Amino acid sequence: MGLDDLDDFFKNFYTDRHKDKTFVDLHLHTNYSDGFISGKSLLHYLEDKNYLIAVTDHNAVGGNILLRKLGINVIPAIELGCCDGFELLIYFASEDDMVYFYKGYVEPNKNKIRMAKTTKDIEYYLRALENFKCYKSIPHIAGVAQKNFIKNKDYIYNIIGRVDAIEIHNHALPNSRNLIAQEIQKKYNLGITFGSDSHFMDEIKAFYKYFNEIKEKKSLANEYFQKMKLLGGLGQKHLMYGLKGSLEK
Repeated sequence: MGLDDLDDFFKNFYTDRHKDKTFVDLHLHTNYSDGFISGKSLLHYLEDKNYLIAVTDHNAVGGNILLRKLGINVIPAIELGCCDGFELLIYFASEDDMVYFYKGYVEPNKNKIRMAKTTKDIEYYLRALENFKCYKSIPHIAGVAQKNFIKNKDYIYNIIGRVDAIEIHNHALPNSRNLIAQEIQKKYNLGITFGSDSHFMDEIKAFYKYFNEIKEKKSLANEYFQKMKLLGGLGQKHLMYGLKGSLEK
């Protein structure tokens, strides 16, 4: 799992600063969706590193655009949510394509209550994406609960044949779930993506250590605290989004 394993599509976005440290993350969320990562904090974190990153906010592109304005060579991307909860990571060749897709196909179909959903299905979006130069990857394909697409999306094998890659490592999932994703990727001979699926800077740092094979022991109490912070923070963001949508009706 490294730079050499990725499709050539991503190579133009790699920023080599001739540093000793390298950070690669193709799945992270900023405060423009349900994340708590600001552009400035990410800019500061990347200062001493070579990097390849993609901001993949839920049905939003403002955070991605902001980072480019701050000077970060970020891959134009989005985590697209469909009406039934299916999600797709889409990486675009240019910011113009990303914005055009967002303005034409995502923004008009946003679900005002659920930030990670739209009112359209995956077939609608796959047809639309035929007009764009992009790279499509299924995230957390064997995830937890509703995000376990193998278990609860009866059309998943049809979709697998129409994407470019499978996310083989999602750092928010248990390793057993990632191993299932890796088996699927190999079986269908698809490309790979991987990332932290981070919503907090602490998660980005943890994935950086994992990616560079730096292991640190954490106490059970600290792990519990981090999980509670994540669940509490994300729940609050989704609740506020839902309340905002209700008031706008």
